[in-house]
Amino acid sequence: MLPVLVTISQIITAGIVITALALLMYALTFNLKDRVARSFALVLIYVCVTFTGEALGGSSTAPYWISLWLKFQWVGILLLPAGFLGFSDALLATTGDLSRSRRMWLGVVYLFSFALAIALALNIFLGPVVLNVPPAPYLAATLQADLFTVFYVVAMLIAWWQIFQALRRTATPTSRRRMYYLLVGSVALGAGSFPFLLFGSGFASQFEMVFWLVAIFTNLLVGAMLTVMAYAVAFFGVPWPDRVVKSRLFKWLMRGPATASLTLGLVTLVRRLGEAFGASYTALVPLVMVGTILLCQYLITLLAPFGEKVLFWGKDSPDLEMLRLLEERFITRDDLDQFQETILAAICDRLQAGGAYLLARDSGHYELIGRTG
Repeated sequence: MLPVLVTISQIITAGIVITALALLMYALTFNLKDRVARSFALVLIYVCVTFTGEALGGSSTAPYWISLWLKFQWVGILLLPAGFLGFSDALLATTGDLSRSRRMWLGVVYLFSFALAIALALNIFLGPVVLNVPPAPYLAATLQADLFTVFYVVAMLIAWWQIFQALRRTATPTSRRRMYYLLVGSVALGAGSFPFLLFGSGFASQFEMVFWLVAIFTNLLVGAMLTVMAYAVAFFGVPWPDRVVKSRLFKWLMRGPATASLTLGLVTLVRRLGEAFGASYTALVPLVMVGTILLCQYLITLLAPFGEKVLFWGKDSPDLEMLRLLEERFITRDDLDQFQETILAAICDRLQAGGAYLLARDSGHYELIGRTG
C-alpha cells in the first residue's frame, strides 16, 4: 500500500508542475499587460521551481542529483514570500491603495531572498541531504533554516493581510467574490508549498502512511487552489466578457494540464506495473501515452461545446446558440468562390466534362461568377 501512495503523491506533484506551467503560459499569452497578472506569473514560476525540485528529488536515486534537486526546490521556496508580497501589493493597487513604501520593502525582501539563494548554493544555509531516513529525502535543518521559517511565516501573514485588505476595499459583489478566491487560494498555496518534512521528519518516519496521505491531500488542495487563483486572475486586465474568459480558460485547462497529467499518471502506472512484473520497459508505455492524448483531445472536441453550454451560457443560451450557428455558417466571398469551385469540379467529374461555369442572372443580364477547367 505504501508504494502506491508514494506513486500517487509523485504523480500529483508532477501534475502541479504541469498545471502551474500551463497557467503561466496562459498568463503570458492573454493578460500580461496587467500588473496583477504579471505578479501572479512570478508566483507561478516559483511554484513551478518548488514542485519541480520536489518531484525530481523524490524520484532520483543518486545522492548528488537528490541534493541538487532539493536545493532547486528551495530556490522556489525562498522566492515565494517575495512573490506573494508583490502579488498582494498589486491587488491592493487595483483598489486604489498605492504605496511606495510597500514597493520599497518588496525590493528589500527580494534582495534578502536572493542572498539566501546564494547562501544555499554555497552550502551555508541548509545541511547535507538526509537519505536513509523514511519517508523521503530532505535537506537537514540548520539555525538559518529556522530563522527563514519565521521570515516565511511573517511574510506570508503580511501578504494574506494585504489581500484581506484588498477584499475589504472592493466595492462590487463580483470583485469581492474573486478577491475571496484569491485570499483562500493564497493561504492554501503558501501553506502547502512549505517543506514540513524539514521539521517533522521524526513524526513522518514513525507514521509513513499518515505522512503520504497528508501529502496527497495537500498537493490536491494546492493544485485545486492554483486553478482557482488562475481563474480569478484571468479577469484582470482583459476587455472580454466573463463567458469568453471562462470558456478560454476551460479549454486551456482541459487540453493542457488535464490531458498531460492524465497521460503522465497512466504512463507512470503502466511503467511501475511493468517493473513489478520484471519488465523494466513495456511496449504498452508509448501506446498508452499516444492513446490517452488522442482520446482526451477527441473527447474535449466532442464534449467541450456541451460543457460550455451547461457551465457558462446560463440564461443567454438561446442568443449564444444563435451566435455560434452564425459563426459556423457565415462565409466570406473567398469561401463562396471555393465552395462554388468544389461543386463545379464534382459535376465535371460526374459528367466527365472538361470544364464548367456558373452564371448568375440579374435583370436579363448574365454574370460569370465561377468556373473550373
